[in-house]
Amino acid sequence: MHPFWTALSCLGSMLLGMSLMYAYRRRLPQHAGAGEGATNVWQLIDHVEAEAKRNATPTGRHHLREPREPTEHSTLDTVPIHEPPSFELHHRVLEALQRL
Repeated sequence: MHPFWTALSCLGSMLLGMSLMYAYRRRLPQHAGAGEGATNVWQLIDHVEAEAKRNATPTGRHHLREPREPTEHSTLDTVPIHEPPSFELHHRVLEALQRL
């Protein structure tokens, strides 16, 4: 089949599918007329702000404890910092990779 006809049939099937989707789509109710007692945007914003405020304040037993005094760090608590490998090692690895 010629590429023109293939492209034309693809476009035609896409157009047909899109038109069927548009014609038979489910109509969902809009925001207007939500009725009495429906939550509006400002109520949602107030709810989110109140929840953020509640989560910002510490609760439970742990916030009642006094902070511990800082202790001196031992040499076992620190992780030694290693120096990066030398350039000689980099060159040897590069040469080995080039030989592959």
